[in-house]
Amino acid sequence: MLVMTDLQTIINTEIINTETDVFWYSNSISHEKIIPKNVLILSKKIDEQSAEQQQLNKILDACKLTEDKYNVVQFTENERLAWHLLKGIANPSVVILFGVHPSRMGISALFRLNAMNNFDGTSWIPTLSLQELEQQPQAKKDLWTNALKPLFADTQ
Repeated sequence: MLVMTDLQTIINTEIINTETDVFWYSNSISHEKIIPKNVLILSKKIDEQSAEQQQLNKILDACKLTEDKYNVVQFTENERLAWHLLKGIANPSVVILFGVHPSRMGISALFRLNAMNNFDGTSWIPTLSLQELEQQPQAKKDLWTNALKPLFADTQ
């Protein structure tokens, strides 16, 4: 038999916590100026004129990606964005993750690092942050050889 305190406990139980709530609301990405483009680049927050920005520019140049072909979304420390909403706005065929874990977009999937992965009709390329890539030349080489070169440089 349920007593009133048990019923209150059930009613007040949090089914979806506030961290997960962000994945259901469209206003979580309304601040971004995103239009549909082929490539979506997700990275940790980087400053203009920083070494990370220069690193990103070198990668974009090597991939022969011009500004009309990609969107860049930068994540702050604890920011989370809903993938299904981001996909609906940006409509990318390729997502490159520079130090951003897929769980920050509500994705519970395991991806191979520095390689192409298929998920939700999109090619995903997860890698280290731009700062970490600069410090780990082998990871940078693996990213180029296994993912970016075959996808961008070899097809043009």
